[in-house]
Amino acid sequence: MTSPTHCCAAMAAAIADPTVPVHFVPKFREYGIQVLDGGTSFHELHFCPWCGTRLPSSLRDKWFDDLERAGIDPTEIESIPDKYSDHRWYSES
Repeated sequence: MTSPTHCCAAMAAAIADPTVPVHFVPKFREYGIQVLDGGTSFHELHFCPWCGTRLPSSLRDKWFDDLERAGIDPTEIESIPDKYSDHRWYSES
């Protein structure tokens, strides 16, 4: 399994650094800046702050649509197949 690549080395480094509040959610393909209030909220990024590249669109709605189409209730975490926990569900053909 290969991990998603990011638009530039600076973005990849920021995501890998736990002291930088830039966040990547692989299962939704979302980039954002964390809200530092102790929760999981973040402000979605549409462009890379370092190189200016337009970031890919979020797949959050498609994730929920795919689960619904498969008859899987997204509120029942234990019933969601492993591949939906990261990028595999949209990377696999």
